[in-house]
Amino acid sequence: MAAAQESYSFPGRVVGKKPLDAAHSVVLVDTEKPGPGRWGLYIVSNQNNQELLKLDVYSEGVLAAAPELEAFNSNSAYLHFYSDYGFYQGSIKYIFDLSSSKAPVKIRYGMLALTSVARSSDKLDYSASFSQPGQIFQDGWHEQHAAIIVEPREAGLPSYQIVQGAIPPEQSASPDEKVVVQNITPPGQPHRPSTVLVDNKSYPAPIPTMDVYRKTMPQKQAPAEIESDIGPFVQNGDKLWFATTFYDGEGVSGIGAIGTFDLATRKYQMRYLPEIAPWSGSAILLDGDDLWIGLKHRPEGADIGGGLLRYNVRTGAVKTFAIPDVIYTIDRAGDALYCGTSHGLYMLRGDRITQLRFEPDESGQLVMIPRAVR
Repeated sequence: MAAAQESYSFPGRVVGKKPLDAAHSVVLVDTEKPGPGRWGLYIVSNQNNQELLKLDVYSEGVLAAAPELEAFNSNSAYLHFYSDYGFYQGSIKYIFDLSSSKAPVKIRYGMLALTSVARSSDKLDYSASFSQPGQIFQDGWHEQHAAIIVEPREAGLPSYQIVQGAIPPEQSASPDEKVVVQNITPPGQPHRPSTVLVDNKSYPAPIPTMDVYRKTMPQKQAPAEIESDIGPFVQNGDKLWFATTFYDGEGVSGIGAIGTFDLATRKYQMRYLPEIAPWSGSAILLDGDDLWIGLKHRPEGADIGGGLLRYNVRTGAVKTFAIPDVIYTIDRAGDALYCGTSHGLYMLRGDRITQLRFEPDESGQLVMIPRAVR
């Protein structure tokens, strides 16, 4: 809001401003005029907001997607494009040198999502892709796949290898796993609860009542219908740990919970904790006494990441970590936790979070770009 009230040397409404260093910022401008020149990207002086470099002037084009500005170092800036309902469409990376007269480098690329992982010795083999149903690939954006092999190191960044065009196999379930979880609602039919199958017997998971919803979520209007399914789960001996998942839109909602199913007693126990109540689970890992759960919203449109939750199964202590992207995988390797997400890999060491992005350098080759989150 404050940035829009400042005076600049170019026309338009400032919709984004990010610092590059102590002396410079990058500014995204919307002229609110259709056609060429609708959007402008400039580098300005922090002292007087005067234009120092015009990075780009363009229209939103046939993508019909609005850009979001990002910058986290002194020689690059990013525009990430999202269409209606939050669906990601593609990115543009600008690389520049303010001390040189060399023209900025402009690279169109797609964020690589790390959606599955297979462990190989001490390495993590990720399947990475820029491809979703309904995405539009044109004007320099193309579907892309890669295998990213990460080898963790103690107290530092991991080493990595990128094999473009390759996708490693999905990690298969253990053959001696005793539990089968089914989400059995047919498309277009009234919701039916998830079930756990043990010895060919079905045990439906509990669905919270409307009274439980009102008590747990007093800040929200009660929905017309409550849904709840067993989301990601992990088996530890005779106990199945899981996080619930639910659609949140069009009169339907639910309550996020940490649940257990005891194989000996065939009974459920649900924990409707305030830290998870608004969220669905997207991934899970049991690491000693710590249960790690990826959080997300499932609205009408694209999923929205809600962070990483740690629940101590012995003490009940809860803590969340600010990972903004949707988490697909969680693994412990060495002294760090690794989360494959909708935008690269996040490494959690203690309370320190580092995002490891895989994106093109000036030559167009994929490289790992670390970004300190906190």
